[in-house]
Amino acid sequence: MTVPLAWRLAARELRGGLRGFRIFIMCLALGVAVIAGVGSLGDALQAGLAADSRALLGGDIEFTLVHRTASAAERGFLDKEGTVSQIAQLRAMARTLDGNARSLIEIKAFDAAYPLYGTVTLTPAADLGAQDGRWGVAVAPALMDRLGLHVGDALRIGDATFNVRATLAHEPDAISGLIEIGPRVLMPDGALATTGLIAPGVLVNYSYRLRLAPGGDPQAVAAAARSEFPDAGWRIRDVANAAPSLKVLLDRLTVFMTLVGLTALLVGGVGIGNAVSAHLGGRTETIATLKCLGAPRGLVFATYLSEILAIAVGGIAAGLVIGALAPFAVAPLLPAQLPIAARLALYPMPLLAAAGFGVLTTLAFALWPLGAAIAVSPATLFRARAEPLLGRPAGWVMAAVVAAGVALAALAIFDASDRK
Repeated sequence: MTVPLAWRLAARELRGGLRGFRIFIMCLALGVAVIAGVGSLGDALQAGLAADSRALLGGDIEFTLVHRTASAAERGFLDKEGTVSQIAQLRAMARTLDGNARSLIEIKAFDAAYPLYGTVTLTPAADLGAQDGRWGVAVAPALMDRLGLHVGDALRIGDATFNVRATLAHEPDAISGLIEIGPRVLMPDGALATTGLIAPGVLVNYSYRLRLAPGGDPQAVAAAARSEFPDAGWRIRDVANAAPSLKVLLDRLTVFMTLVGLTALLVGGVGIGNAVSAHLGGRTETIATLKCLGAPRGLVFATYLSEILAIAVGGIAAGLVIGALAPFAVAPLLPAQLPIAARLALYPMPLLAAAGFGVLTTLAFALWPLGAAIAVSPATLFRARAEPLLGRPAGWVMAAVVAAGVALAALAIFDASDRK
């Protein structure tokens, strides 16, 4: 009968309103909202990364060779597995015709099958094929600014002169190649041969992207390639590892921002503890009266714990609502250069984790003052206005506080993508 009676007494206490608990609710709602919002946005970005993985990689699986193209046998194996697109990437210098301005660039030479997934956007739409003896290129806006170029101008790369026919507005596989240290220049593979840049000692990456038939298994293809060509020396990536650097960045950013939210929640825990202490300090006569009427210590403890948890549920619920809606407000503010789009939805796991953080923080900071209040005798409680309460929680209450703190730490560790 203790629990139903405790809830009835707690409900009567709550009829008097939430005075004294506003800071409690605000601290709890703020911390939970940050954790839920960061987790939800992180899951939305991870979902976007998974959905766009083929476009980011450029295929279902990619084979990369350095300094050399695939041999006839290797290329035959790749052609047998699916549609192949060959990309050559290297660094070079671009310069204006008068030679007064130059810049380091990243060249990407593509074949007719490119791109296998996604769409390359040029502004304006243009054909980069050879016209009047010159090939065309599409260049990143940064190079246009750096060299003072406009669409229609000429540009020197190696031994060849090119016409700038468009700016490169969007490249689906922009992050799948080299670490970019210069603006991108996109050209057909036939144009690369005219530059004279392909020579011994030049660092060139040749990537072969495959679009497999429906139901094709990238891991099976990778295993067959390693078995048939053990000395090929190619690096193999599939859609599960399409953008490792971006995934690591998202994971670390989520962990960092979750720790920021957890810090805010723990700092708010001080406000929670103070609010509980102040509330119980104003209820000393009520607690003393209950004890004098024969209420066992467990009933008094359950009554005020129920009251605190009921108020905490309200604060946690407010934080969860704010956190769940936060990604919808933040997503339009994300940089346009981000290569993925957040898949906005309600993700339950971050919300459950945030709720767990809220409950455990409430217990960790509220149990001590609650245990101290019920530990003293009725006579001491009646003298509380004249003497300070020096009650010490019972051993089991202190153990519960420690358990809540350990559970809070465990939840923080196991909820993180990088547990170390």
